[in-house]
Amino acid sequence: MDTSPELWGSDWAEFRPERWLERRSGSSDEWYFIARDPFTYPVFHSGPRTCLGKEIAVVIVKMVAVTILKRFRIIPAQDNLSQNSDAFITSWMKHGFPIRIIERH
Repeated sequence: MDTSPELWGSDWAEFRPERWLERRSGSSDEWYFIARDPFTYPVFHSGPRTCLGKEIAVVIVKMVAVTILKRFRIIPAQDNLSQNSDAFITSWMKHGFPIRIIERH
């Protein structure tokens, strides 16, 4: 199902995160997230056959993120970044946020 052109379009193989976003009505630059039901995008399956390891996988992803953040410092790549951001559920910078990753000692 995750390769179905009927569900995802003819460009199903391309990485396009905007598949899960829709524009707010009356706005040209406000987006909101659209969660797909687990039957449409069955990464961990759904219903009575939901993957038993789903919760463990989520915990492992969190542990990996924490381990990386404990080992590396993430700092801005530029000292004078402009603070142009878009309002959303979570704020994000319009032109990205270039960073440098430095190993902690």
